[in-house]
Amino acid sequence: MLQPLPSVRVVDQVRESLRGAILTGELPPGSRLSVPDLARRLNVSRSPVREAVLQLVAEGLAVEHQRRGAEVVRVDYADLREIYAVRAPLEGLAARLCAVHMNAAELTALRGVLDAQGAPAVLKDARRYRELDLRFHELILQGSHNARLKRSAELLMVEARLAVSLLGDDPEHFDLSYTEHRAVVAALRERDAPAAEQAMRDHLERIGNSVGDRAPPPGT
Repeated sequence: MLQPLPSVRVVDQVRESLRGAILTGELPPGSRLSVPDLARRLNVSRSPVREAVLQLVAEGLAVEHQRRGAEVVRVDYADLREIYAVRAPLEGLAARLCAVHMNAAELTALRGVLDAQGAPAVLKDARRYRELDLRFHELILQGSHNARLKRSAELLMVEARLAVSLLGDDPEHFDLSYTEHRAVVAALRERDAPAAEQAMRDHLERIGNSVGDRAPPPGT
């Protein structure tokens, strides 16, 4: 991911390269974002790297410390519970709006992702299922046709991806998640806005509650 970039690249390309490395785990939580080191690795000047790092801080993917500089944000169980506590109502609203605004092509695309999730759910293919899960939720946000809601929810989704290791690979989760996604799509096909909202909220609240079950006792 962190390949040298041509000198003509600007801050947007630098930011996307760093963002991709963070989300794939090449730059894991706690990794220092040294501007000189990243500029050398990406073959660009320090200025666009410095600006890109600041943008990642604003996006919530990095934090800046006064003496140590910036590092990739760390997400713990408490953070994850907060993330899902906010995601549930936000994406519930997105699903409600989808029932009203999602067009036929968008609904077909969503059903395609749902169909594709069936095999990895059965096979417990965590990596593939999570790729499709991300796409499923992205399509819900897109189908809401509400740019502000989409922007807010996407920031939370990014933070949740950083903590995916905390969710574990419980085989039961994939079955439950797939069933819950089916309930969302069924409500959308019927254009039942309250049912779509409730199905999405139930889905994300269940995951948020399961985080509490996995969290270690304080002090451990």
